[in-house]
Amino acid sequence: MRRILPLLMISLVLLCGCADKGEEGFNQLAQSIGEAQSVSFTAEVTAEYADKTAQFTLKLDKSSDAITVEVLKPESVKGIKARVIDGTAQLEYDGAILDIGELNDEGLSPMSALPVLLDAMQNGHIDIVWTDGDCTAARIIPSDDISITLWLDGELKPTNAEISCEEKTAVFVNIQNWEVSKNE
Repeated sequence: MRRILPLLMISLVLLCGCADKGEEGFNQLAQSIGEAQSVSFTAEVTAEYADKTAQFTLKLDKSSDAITVEVLKPESVKGIKARVIDGTAQLEYDGAILDIGELNDEGLSPMSALPVLLDAMQNGHIDIVWTDGDCTAARIIPSDDISITLWLDGELKPTNAEISCEEKTAVFVNIQNWEVSKNE
């Protein structure tokens, strides 16, 4: 027992050091988003409803005054855009309406998932950080009934996320083409 206790103590110290580095990485990401002139990425989004699964490929563009989410796939709804300005959302596309349903009482949907994710990256509370191979992961709490697990690659670029509502994963996000343009 005397030999095991020092090994456990060393392991805990090493794990705490990894968590601190991971949290530092997430803080750097939050800072880069906050200082950015624009942020854009595409994402494959899978939303799990009680009775169905919905899949989309979406593109998010964030400028200093608005966030736009555009549907790239499926082809039948390609081009529909949601614009978020000052916390309110508008859908637009030749009069078409995309109502796939909400995943929680606060209005989480496939179209709102990416703005929720981006806001959580910048403003959410980091609950826990860990490493998984070359990736760093964190559980972020943006509100009382939503938690997000986000993975970053070695260059601190987001790669995947899971958005959970009341402890149940509702949205899976595979992030691609992450770009941040700095203010000059």
